[in-house]
Amino acid sequence: MEQIEVLRSIDLEQLDYIQQKIDVVCDNDQQLPVSFAFKERMFPVSRILFRCKITEDHPGYGYLVEIGDQDVFYLYNQSKYCQSSEPIDPGIWVLCFRVLHDRELMRLFWEDRKMLANSTLKRVVDFHGHVCPELAMGSKFCNFVQRLLDDNDLPDSSFSVLAENTTSALDAIQVLLGVTVGNQRLMVMDYGKHNYTVYSQTKEESWSFRMKAMNFGDEEVFQQLEGKIINNEALLEEVVSYQKLIDKRVQRIFALSPEELFSLETAQRAQQQSRESTSLYTICARCGQQVLANRTIERQGKVLCLPCFKKEAPGCIHHGVQ
Repeated sequence: MEQIEVLRSIDLEQLDYIQQKIDVVCDNDQQLPVSFAFKERMFPVSRILFRCKITEDHPGYGYLVEIGDQDVFYLYNQSKYCQSSEPIDPGIWVLCFRVLHDRELMRLFWEDRKMLANSTLKRVVDFHGHVCPELAMGSKFCNFVQRLLDDNDLPDSSFSVLAENTTSALDAIQVLLGVTVGNQRLMVMDYGKHNYTVYSQTKEESWSFRMKAMNFGDEEVFQQLEGKIINNEALLEEVVSYQKLIDKRVQRIFALSPEELFSLETAQRAQQQSRESTSLYTICARCGQQVLANRTIERQGKVLCLPCFKKEAPGCIHHGVQ
């Protein structure tokens, strides 16, 4: 199961509660459970989805673990946690619950929870793996571009895009607009901004899209939760709350129109449009490796690949490489 779906299931209490003491085999060096016994079977842990603190004042951790490729369990170490007059064995573990998976849920509800409003957007989510704010932002940009193409009577193959980020938005752009790094109609410069420039191959102009300032109203809480998760200090309920904040951001982005998310300006075409490269290769004079000829730099009579050029001429700028 995807981590996001696991957290949503926990929030909706789609759980099979167990609350049973179990035997656990641990990796003492990593401080992680490797396998556990339940119903007279040993279950090897294939993946640790999350490690969460049990309570703020308890030193131990609980673990959301995946068994195989379907079942997800939550277990925790009970030592120093349960109050009892008898000494507590530090090796006592409790299997708390199992997350119900899709085939156990009502089909209608599962479709409502996992599917998006239209089949086009579902293609993007299927390609990317899950829905997130960056993917939603990229989808809204694509809506804006498609309307721009229709208004200017431009064919879908007559433009290229310069993106100023390397977020999940790029997956939406590749699926919905058909521009990719491979066909060289998608150019990327990672400035960490949801800014995009669309270059027409048939008109002497380009269009600049700039994301407008957004305030979700939860920035302080979001940052605190994110910090705790990164530092393995978050409780399970805090991880779930963090996912709820992400889902709310996605819902808000989808509820806004493209014009509410992006400003649009026209400008003169500033660069020659990229064309898909031919497979012409040459040999780098420094490393001896084969490299596309149009991605080489000639320096002092030698043909160099970009990494070797950076080594020979640090600080120089060429093809956007510093």
